[in-house]
Amino acid sequence: MFKKSTLILLLVLGVVKLNAQDKWFKQQIDEKVSVSFPKQPKKVNEISYGMRDSIGVIFTNSMVNLLKITQLDLETLNSEIEKQQFADDFVTGIGTSFPKYKFEKAKIITVKGQRAYGVVARDEESKRNLYMNVCFLDGVSYSLTCIVPDGISIKDKDLFLNAISFKK
Repeated sequence: MFKKSTLILLLVLGVVKLNAQDKWFKQQIDEKVSVSFPKQPKKVNEISYGMRDSIGVIFTNSMVNLLKITQLDLETLNSEIEKQQFADDFVTGIGTSFPKYKFEKAKIITVKGQRAYGVVARDEESKRNLYMNVCFLDGVSYSLTCIVPDGISIKDKDLFLNAISFKK
């Protein structure tokens, strides 16, 4: 009985999760990547899209051509992103764009079959948490960032941080 109840609960949660994302807006980032947002984002600049929901949660996506910035070839870059030291240096670089946030150590993870970094930071002054997945594909980093004020539901955070689709 317990196994059956657990299975039913997992199926219901999966259906709720899928239905929630079905209503999201799918934004094409480039020819290989799209990201789903809770509603249609605005183009912030040539490399970023973003939106704020009705309860104050900010969702953004940015892409950066790391081959141009690092001047590494693709094979070397792919090797480097597997190393914790590179991940730590990468997050230190991100931190310069968010000076009020204190960043935790990056976690090397996989998102949708691609190498990624899981990043968490806290701005104590403004009482906000930053959650970011930075995914790597063909020398480009694609960051999905969610900034959540204290006391606000983070139910869409995990959906958004994994709402990236890759075409190979």
